Amino acid sequence: MSSGEQISSPKKVEKPKFRPGSGRLMKRVSRACLHCRQRKSRCDLDSSGSPGTPPCQRCIRDGRECVLGSSNRGGRRVRKSKLTATSSMESKAVQLDPGSSTSRSDSHVLPANPYPGANMFGRSDAAETDSIAADDDDDSGSITDSAIGNGVPTNPSDAWQCLKGIAKRGTDGVDPDTSQGGGISAPGVASANGSPNGTVDPGGGIKAYPLVQNGSLDPETVFELVARFAKHFYPYLPLVPRKYFNRSNLDEFASTEKHLLTAVLTIASKDLVKTPEIHEYCSKYMHELISGIAAGADCDVEAVEALLLLAEWEPQGLRPRVEHVGRGEEDRAAWMHIGLALRSGYFVGLDRTSFRGDSGDSTNDARKRLAWANCYISDRLISVRIGRAFWSRGPGPMTGLVSQDFPSLQPMEPDNEDYARIFQATLDLTQLYSNVHDVLYSGMRTSNHMMLMGDYVKYADDFRAGISRWEKKWGSLNCSEHIKTTLRMSYEYLRLYTNAFAFQAAISQASKRKNDDPSSALSQKEHLRTAFSNVASMPDARFIYESVEAAKSYLKILVESVDPEEHLHYMPLRYYLYSIYAAVFLYKARSFGVVQDTEDTKEETFVRHLVAQTTERLKRASAGPDDLGSRYARLLELLWRPRSAPTVGSPEIRLNNEMELSTTMAGLLPDANYMNLSPANDFSWLDLEGVGNFVSGTGVLGVQPFFPTQDRASMWQPPFWAGDMAGSLLF
Repeated sequence: MSSGEQISSPKKVEKPKFRPGSGRLMKRVSRACLHCRQRKSRCDLDSSGSPGTPPCQRCIRDGRECVLGSSNRGGRRVRKSKLTATSSMESKAVQLDPGSSTSRSDSHVLPANPYPGANMFGRSDAAETDSIAADDDDDSGSITDSAIGNGVPTNPSDAWQCLKGIAKRGTDGVDPDTSQGGGISAPGVASANGSPNGTVDPGGGIKAYPLVQNGSLDPETVFELVARFAKHFYPYLPLVPRKYFNRSNLDEFASTEKHLLTAVLTIASKDLVKTPEIHEYCSKYMHELISGIAAGADCDVEAVEALLLLAEWEPQGLRPRVEHVGRGEEDRAAWMHIGLALRSGYFVGLDRTSFRGDSGDSTNDARKRLAWANCYISDRLISVRIGRAFWSRGPGPMTGLVSQDFPSLQPMEPDNEDYARIFQATLDLTQLYSNVHDVLYSGMRTSNHMMLMGDYVKYADDFRAGISRWEKKWGSLNCSEHIKTTLRMSYEYLRLYTNAFAFQAAISQASKRKNDDPSSALSQKEHLRTAFSNVASMPDARFIYESVEAAKSYLKILVESVDPEEHLHYMPLRYYLYSIYAAVFLYKARSFGVVQDTEDTKEETFVRHLVAQTTERLKRASAGPDDLGSRYARLLELLWRPRSAPTVGSPEIRLNNEMELSTTMAGLLPDANYMNLSPANDFSWLDLEGVGNFVSGTGVLGVQPFFPTQDRASMWQPPFWAGDMAGSLLF
């Protein structure tokens, strides 16, 4: 036999196989007509007398045109959006079968799959096409078996995916994901609420956007707010696709990405003093959308981006009440929004884009990768701010993401900002934050043990070297001055966060020595001040000095390099809160005598002046008396103001229009020399609510009056939102 005869051989003899559940042997064949293939039933092409040629027995019996399908074997088939010649023939064959109720409009469209391993136990479309089912009386069984496959579901979600595949084949090919009332949409699949890959609804657009439809806003106002966001807020967190800053794409923005658009409008309107009703309308609708996400409503990557944006700015309209003095409410709200973004991101599969080389639409995958990387950054930074454990595993150091992995941030013109490089610098710095938190602030028991044993020294030195290397690499990054300033501020706060741990270790060691020596006549307060009377002779002097220097450097950048009205006003809230933490840290360092006036230096006077300038900048950056900057400036004023002697007055705590303490309150707070410290019962420098309670006398349940005969330390209660470290650590 020649080679040509071997190639043209119609089929080879195969061993009959037993099909479970069918009760009989089944001979596998490699060819089938389109009608039998579409029914997932056995095709008998031997009825015409010529083996392997049409018509088959079923088509003869039903009086149908029998068209032989091409072989789908021979390696991986790349599916295209346009129909090939073969698929055109298949469509023609399906149209010629008016009695078929199971025909699909496009047999080559892969079903949506929102879970990482949803197909691990089922067959792919290609496998289903190649498989040969039983004959007529076993058609329903063949459909079910094909959907279930041979694997075992590993969780309820896998079982649900299996049942969804069966239901899909029994409803004329209607995909449960895209039908009305379906569950959460798969990544990159258009849904009822719209998605990044969805098309604009012809009857939708900006006029169908709820805030425009109900008359709260008009299309021009919406675009003005979008343009305002692009100019002032976008540079600090470039998550919104830049195409939406074009007026011609406003309809698409409103139709497909309502969560993201509403977040943009809410943030852009938060400081509009002359038209506060706009922010009220946007906030109310944003609150409804967030509630829907929390309740399990359909969402995609744009909802995750919206939550991340809100966490960076936390508009006041989303909170039921605004306190006159900042107490860290923004941290609590950001914690919740970031947590919701992370869980939503996991559910729609954003974490699968962390590694390069995954299949799928490259543009959409790049957007998802950027969103997931920002989830990682936000999770690390909020955990560092409030002393909580991480939620997200994140991209991690093993992924090695660089600026080229974020094409949407690449400059579009030669003179454009290179947001990709800025983002890479932020990602590298965040990894350092993550490592410091993981090693030094991993938990109270571990941290306390490390402090007392002295193991932290080698870690702190290594982290300081890593921070220095980051500064050498990225300190001269070519970008706008106000963007470079935010990187410098983040760098200085990381120095403070790292070295403050050693400062706290020195305090813990001194406290332990006092507890181990009950014969000492000194009080705890006197013992601590004596221990820190000569910092230069302490083993941890380099850490203590650098932590104080980092706190002062951060405030100096804020005072000297940031324009309050042009830049600080629009910066994410973390840069405001970093300044508060730095000022509170300096207050506590002063209470130990580390910061004080001497004959040679007037360090305490300088620090007081620096804090006063900081409060002035925060006020200038505020849109009103209840804005973020004003509220926390008021907190610092109450903390750092000199205390006067007790005078006769009302025992209740009152704040007048200028938010000054009553004379009774002023007399009961610590004097100008030092704070009455108690290592076991004091507020943490990361616990802004504890600081607020300290300066205003507010307990957990509300405002409590102080009486001259009572000791303040005995009345103070740990705040409800105290961080993990606040119960036993001063810093």
